[in-house]
Amino acid sequence: MTEPIEKIIDQTLNLNELEDGNYYQRCHFRSYSDTMSFTDIVFDHCEFDQTDFSKISFGNVEWHHSQLAGGNFSESNWYNCKISSMQLSGADFNNSFFKNTEFKACKMPYANFTESKFEKINFIDCDLAGSYFQALKVKNEISFAGSELSDANFGETKLKGFNLKDAEFDSIVISPELARGLIVNQYQAAILIGTFGIKVE
Repeated sequence: MTEPIEKIIDQTLNLNELEDGNYYQRCHFRSYSDTMSFTDIVFDHCEFDQTDFSKISFGNVEWHHSQLAGGNFSESNWYNCKISSMQLSGADFNNSFFKNTEFKACKMPYANFTESKFEKINFIDCDLAGSYFQALKVKNEISFAGSELSDANFGETKLKGFNLKDAEFDSIVISPELARGLIVNQYQAAILIGTFGIKVE
């Protein structure tokens, strides 16, 4: 993120008044926008009336401390973004594209990333319990350090390059035939063996 053009604090604005390159802090965005891209913007503790951000492209965006549970981000594109401390429970990111993007300390149980494309993405200290990562296409590594993944569903996803060893889960769904190259720790390996019905004596 380059130095912001202007820092705008404690204002109520229409979403279509957003200007690329600005830093918005504790702003309330009312109404709706048909804007298809946001670039070089920081949202910090902002509120949004709009919950439909589908088909929008986000480039070099930092988004911190917003409440968007159940938000629709389907078919969106994310490039070089940092998302932190967001409430995104049940958010829909299906068929989206992420490149060089980081989610940190976000509440995202039951988020849906089905059929999305990941190219270098990190989830750090996120709650992703029950989330859907089905039929993903992944390029480069993906990390879930410190994240909760219990009951997450990775069915139909090739897991080569996935690093789960620093994540936490007591059960996950994977396709065994696509698990080659998955990185887990010894405790997680025991969980997965039990999932496959294998008994170690």
